[in-house]
Amino acid sequence: MQSFDTAKAIAKAPRVVTDPQLVNLLHDRVQDWTALGLLNLTHLGIIEVGDTDESIIEELAFSPLINPLDGLRHGMEGFVQPFDLIQDHVGYFELIMTVGNDGFAIVLFVRDREGVAPELLAMCRAHSHQ
Repeated sequence: MQSFDTAKAIAKAPRVVTDPQLVNLLHDRVQDWTALGLLNLTHLGIIEVGDTDESIIEELAFSPLINPLDGLRHGMEGFVQPFDLIQDHVGYFELIMTVGNDGFAIVLFVRDREGVAPELLAMCRAHSHQ
């Protein structure tokens, strides 16, 4: 998993990744977040082939599969996904979770490909919008 938790690191992210689709998505987001003054209020994570729920928790200190308000995990009865938006970009899912009222957000890009945590992909597919 790649993680960018400072404005400087996020601004460089489009030059760090190698997938052209992700480069374009990140370039657009960095421009938007900069224009809106949100670059300092964002934590960007890129979940890739081979990343597991455990490695995601190790990096982010939470699992995107568990709603932090009630502790329910994806697949459990009553589960409500904790993201404000899950958008399908055909190749990547973009997950946005705002935290608090100051504009801070965790934004995850999840590669839609075999080898990425299957339960996470299932949640993204079930709750995404195009």
